[in-house]
Amino acid sequence: MLKRIRALSDTPVGRVLRDIPIAYFHATMEGAEHIPAEGGALLVGNHAMTGLDGFVLGSLVQKETGRHVRFLGERNLFRLPVLREVLHGFGAVAGEPKKATQLLERGELVGVYPGGIDDSWKLTSTQKYQLQWGNRAGFARVAMRAKVPIIPVAAIGIDEMYDVVAREPVLGRMLFGSPRYDLPLALGALGTPIPRRVPQQYLVQEPIDTSGDPEDRADVERVRAATFHAIDSVLQAFR
Repeated sequence: MLKRIRALSDTPVGRVLRDIPIAYFHATMEGAEHIPAEGGALLVGNHAMTGLDGFVLGSLVQKETGRHVRFLGERNLFRLPVLREVLHGFGAVAGEPKKATQLLERGELVGVYPGGIDDSWKLTSTQKYQLQWGNRAGFARVAMRAKVPIIPVAAIGIDEMYDVVAREPVLGRMLFGSPRYDLPLALGALGTPIPRRVPQQYLVQEPIDTSGDPEDRADVERVRAATFHAIDSVLQAFR
């Protein structure tokens, strides 16, 4: 499937499809030179409602560098048959550390959102542009084990696509068994599910050094904190 996607992207039709999300959101990227031309690297960013920002970022990376990003998705989403096929169709894989490490060691460009659904479904009124990572450091361990750099990417404009006004406490818990999955009540353009057409800017930061022992808490925390700060320092001005 991934080979077919890559083959399609090199055709005129593929390039048109790639450019649709870029054009819709007037999306731009700065700092693409920080993304290595070859070899494994882990892109780490802030996330937004519906995950549309992942499609935009992937399109921008492909346009600017010619490389494809393999995004790691929330594992529980892959339990839903239709959604699972859609995610696989775009080259995404379930966010499992072993699989992510293998992809990176194979020289793939991998994308991850450490905040997951907590970041994606955050409330607009109190959490806009605030990273919902908690103490998650799995992404740091994965990059350290694979011995690849982390490339932080701060996305601006993505939290304006929707107003997440509340979270419903029933359906998400029934499906996945946790309050983390309380489904968001989100309003897009004119109060519809269609995302607002707001400009998006993706700021690629300098690579984070991931040398150290992935089993040493201090080494892992150094990498995690450096990545968090690289993104958070940009987002602060937009809260």
